[in-house]
Amino acid sequence: MHTILIVEDEYFIADDCAALARQAGYHVVGPFASVDEARPHASGACGALIDINVNGTASYKLVDALLEMGIPVTLYTGYDASNLPEKYAHVPLVTKPRGCAEALGILRKQMGAIGWDRSAAAQGQSCSDGGAVQGCPDPPADP
Repeated sequence: MHTILIVEDEYFIADDCAALARQAGYHVVGPFASVDEARPHASGACGALIDINVNGTASYKLVDALLEMGIPVTLYTGYDASNLPEKYAHVPLVTKPRGCAEALGILRKQMGAIGWDRSAAAQGQSCSDGGAVQGCPDPPADP
């Protein structure tokens, strides 16, 4: 089972996203309503669903850290692409109020595009063992 990190400060949205992810077969870390709470869990994730403004704190440093580790990120936020720094133009974005299921579907496709190392997963390695997301099994079907 692979792990996704969810960082979202709106309780009902966070709860909905986590429930949808679990129903789709993901192990969910979070959801976290604080970037600082989420940061220590970043390296164990196979993918991440991140809000940009989390209780008044921009999540860009967390997004940068995840991307540097090769962990797929989908932004799920109330901001549209024109409000984000240009360096995040390549990061998939789902704008609220569109549903979390759409954001999870995009994240799943990102994770599938990386090419998971099934042998590492079978040996019980985490996503962060041996480099960028090499220990994650194939992502589950769309939620």
